[in-house]
Amino acid sequence: MPESVLEIAHEMGRIFNDLDEEVAYKLVAPEFVDYEAPPGTPGGPGGYLGTARWMNSVFEGANWEHLDSFADGDKAVIRVRFTGKHVGNFLGVEATGRQVNIEHIHIYRVENGLVVEHWACRQDLFLLAQLGAFEIQLPPTAAPAA
Repeated sequence: MPESVLEIAHEMGRIFNDLDEEVAYKLVAPEFVDYEAPPGTPGGPGGYLGTARWMNSVFEGANWEHLDSFADGDKAVIRVRFTGKHVGNFLGVEATGRQVNIEHIHIYRVENGLVVEHWACRQDLFLLAQLGAFEIQLPPTAAPAA
């Protein structure tokens, strides 16, 4: 069993990447709150596992690759690269078959060896653009100074 806050946060990746129920029920507290989940999403290990199952059903080959992480006190921060093929409805966008590639930042708070809170920052704007929901118009780059 993982012992440090950072090790516990790393293990949480197995819930999404492997749909590992054992990890969910071993590391996610019954009173767990996922502040990133849509309103009405159940808490606890079942709610977090449900979100993972949904994401894996919407994105074939869904993968969260660890890029960077650190811990301070009772919190761990993990930066991941999310990739997958869009095969189901995501936020109102029907399956496109397109590949997505974006980054997320996840923050986990651990208490007595269990994850009790989760926050995340995702690049959903870029993900929706990759799905063709809209086109991002970037400003022209400035010409180099003479």
